[in-house]
This record gives sequence, C-alpha cells and structure tokens, in this order.
Amino acid sequence: MDLIIEGIAWGLVLSVSIGPIFFALVQTSIREGLGSGVFVGTGIWVSDFLFIIGTFLGLSQLTALRDNPTFNIAFGVVGGLFLMIFGLILFFKKPLSLEELHAVPERKTTIFGLWMQGFLVNTVNPFTIFFWLTTMTDGVISRAFGAWDVLLFFGGIMATIMITDFLKAYFADKIRHKLQPKHLKWFGWISGMIVIGFGIMIMVRGFQGF
Repeated sequence: MDLIIEGIAWGLVLSVSIGPIFFALVQTSIREGLGSGVFVGTGIWVSDFLFIIGTFLGLSQLTALRDNPTFNIAFGVVGGLFLMIFGLILFFKKPLSLEELHAVPERKTTIFGLWMQGFLVNTVNPFTIFFWLTTMTDGVISRAFGAWDVLLFFGGIMATIMITDFLKAYFADKIRHKLQPKHLKWFGWISGMIVIGFGIMIMVRGFQGF
C-alpha cells in the first residue's frame, strides 16, 4: 500500500503541472467534447507507458543519450519546433461561436489525429523524459525494487495520471456552455503563448544541456 501511495504522489507531481499536455487536453475537450479529450489522453497515456518500459529496460542507454550534447541539441530543436508550431496553432485557432458552444460538441478531428496529438505532445516534451528518468533512478533503481514493487509503484503513478487527465477533460467539457467566444479567444492566446514559450525554452535548454 505504501508503494501505491508513493506512486500516487509521483503521479500528482506530473498531473498538476501546467504545460503543453494540459492545454492539449483542455482545448480539445472544450472544442470537441469529452470523448475527443479522452482520445488525446489515450495518446498521452500510451506515450507514458512506453517511457516506463523504455526507462526500465534501457536506463543506461537513455542516461547516456541525456548526457550527449549532440542528442540534447537535436532533441531540443525538434521538440522545441514542434511545441512552437503547436502553440501557434492554439494561438490562431478560430474560437467557437456562441451557438457552437451551447450545442452538443461535435468531433471534428479523426480519432487517430486526436490520439497522435496527445502522443506527440507528450513524447517530444523533454520534461516528460526527465520525469520518467528521475522516477526510475530515484524511485526504483536506487531501492532495488522487485517486479511486484515496480508494478505497484508505476500502477499508482499511471492510475493517478489517467484519472486526473480524465477529470481535466471532463470539467473542460462541462464548462463549455458557460463560456463566451471571447473567453476561448483569450484562452487560445494565453495557452498558445505559454506553449510557444515552452518550445523556446526547450530549444535553448537543448543548446545549453538539459
């Protein structure tokens, strides 16, 4: 039980952070409904699960990559550019009309497109990689966990991430009918600028070494 509680605590650290993943979930849920937000979340969860498997099986290789200046620059440029483009899309996206906000939300993006959006936003974010590397080294490797301990620990983390992501999408969908188009415009501008800022910061950190 202690390992599950510890996993929940680690999961909350990632879940409460405000970044590109948060805006991808909330924007999609407001514009296209809860189901679309959940599909974005599914892409995020698959990405996280693959990070867990990757860090568990190849910790030494991933650590070497993290300490490689060439990899840091390449990853910083690619990840930074992707997030900057995503931020520009959020910034310039046309807000829903009042009629659309009060109507039943309609999915306008394919399921695969929604899934891929969540998967890519999470995967190209270097902070996600460093979170899982830190979790694996400080939370697991240094304590010589057994297989059952690892399952309980990461089960607590993933359950927390999945539940909190679902709640973000759920409440974003529920408040849509209370919003005005100007609110969506402001939210799009703010979220776009924040995500662009993340992209610039990641690119700079790539050249400096994460």
